[in-house]
Amino acid sequence: MRLVALVSLWLITVCSNVIAAEVKGLYRTDVAVQSKDESTRNEDIRRALEQVLKRLIRTDVLQSKAIRSMLEKPDRFVLQYEYTTKSDADTPLDYLRVDFDSSRLKDTLRERGITPWGEQRPEVLVWLSIMDNSEKSIFVPEQMPEIDRSLRAAAEENGLPVTVPLWDLTDQQGVSPNDLETGNAERVRQASARYETDAVLVGRLSHRPEGDWEAIWRLYLLNLDQTWQGRFPDLREALRSGSSGVYTRLAERFIPRTTQETTLELEVVGLSSLDQIDRAAAYLSGLSQVKRLEWMGVEADHAMFKLYILGERASLEETLALGRVLRPFASDDQRFSGLTYRLAE
Repeated sequence: MRLVALVSLWLITVCSNVIAAEVKGLYRTDVAVQSKDESTRNEDIRRALEQVLKRLIRTDVLQSKAIRSMLEKPDRFVLQYEYTTKSDADTPLDYLRVDFDSSRLKDTLRERGITPWGEQRPEVLVWLSIMDNSEKSIFVPEQMPEIDRSLRAAAEENGLPVTVPLWDLTDQQGVSPNDLETGNAERVRQASARYETDAVLVGRLSHRPEGDWEAIWRLYLLNLDQTWQGRFPDLREALRSGSSGVYTRLAERFIPRTTQETTLELEVVGLSSLDQIDRAAAYLSGLSQVKRLEWMGVEADHAMFKLYILGERASLEETLALGRVLRPFASDDQRFSGLTYRLAE
């Protein structure tokens, strides 16, 4: 039998104990180049900007007139660039590393009615099962470094934080390769709960006799349950189809379609130091929906903020539900119509 891989990546929310990850480096990327000549640099920078935009905005906006106009003059968004050399399969390749101006990019996108996704994003737990010549095995990064690199590169390309199971005795008792292959949602949910991630993605990759790969993916998040599939020339592209599919669906869920502002007040209780106040303020300021934050006051163990958000209040509440920084708190003040949260320990 040809190599058959069962890549099992399920996205579910562990509602009682969820966590969101902060993704760094969203505005830096490397693109392979054929030369270091100035004549080709602008096109290479354009490709770099396009790659960065793919991890910042909704997929359905990428081909819009607003984005095309930004790609016509990509150099205006560049902070700095440098050429580097990396080895891919023992072959040295030249890359152009570009750091883009995050503030200018975000401002330009918003001026065009497009909301960029912030650094707080759902963390994805990845289960990967491989069947080679009828022999099934579970993905362990240390034993399968090439697959691990491809998986993480695909996630980085889309700005998705991923983690993988330990595949220790607890995991082995909790879920079997057959559970991953058949899509036993209940068993996978139970086995995934210990990792306290926001999401788990499950797919099935099959190496066909013709040499290509067939991928079938399923995504769970909150009340979201979607599947997609396709055929790809190699395993790397099949893994990328899973990562890009996850990004598309998460962006659809967490990036507001509108840049229309909503103003609301948010109270944070359970504060005991200036460091905690700063932590709460920094977290709120970093959310993609929050355009501006103003301090309204600090008293005793709580702080009050005025938030200018993009989109509706419900969208902000859904994003806050992903994180462990703030937890919903029932306020005793019946006159207060804003949101009340407690800073998590």
